[in-house]
Amino acid sequence: MKGDGDHPDLQSRDYPVREDMAYQAKVWRFERCGWYVLVLLVVLGLLGLFSRGLISSREVISDNGHLRAEYEMFHRNGSTNAMKISLNGKPDATLELDIGGELLEGFSVETLQPQPLRSRNSAQGMRLWLQADGQGQATLYLTLRGDGLGLFRSRIESPGSTGVELVQFIFP
Repeated sequence: MKGDGDHPDLQSRDYPVREDMAYQAKVWRFERCGWYVLVLLVVLGLLGLFSRGLISSREVISDNGHLRAEYEMFHRNGSTNAMKISLNGKPDATLELDIGGELLEGFSVETLQPQPLRSRNSAQGMRLWLQADGQGQATLYLTLRGDGLGLFRSRIESPGSTGVELVQFIFP
């Protein structure tokens, strides 16, 4: 029985056109690998590698459970993504929230819902005061627009609670 290399179509020849079939087989293998990489990138993109999705969605909770942040890890420059920050404290109390690190360097805050009772900017970031409900919970929804490029590390803290670290990457 003949092997695949013995098939007449896979033999190098000079007539009618000069062909190097060993080189052609290497090109075909390279193209096949390129197709695999392309399919892998499409699947990763659908899963959220370049923006919203399963790979990108993150939820971080402080050690004592009083602070929780839900956000997207991967962003595109110029696109908007939502972030949800939840705080637990005393019922009907005013809760403080510090947002610092590189978040404000790589993102612009488009909206804050509900509007905080007060806010203050500082060199480290910004401090917000939120009104807790009857169960002691306050939730802040932010819309962030990616303005930078690369990796940004941020920290969200609340007095009386351990903070949470956010890691976000903005693609061009």
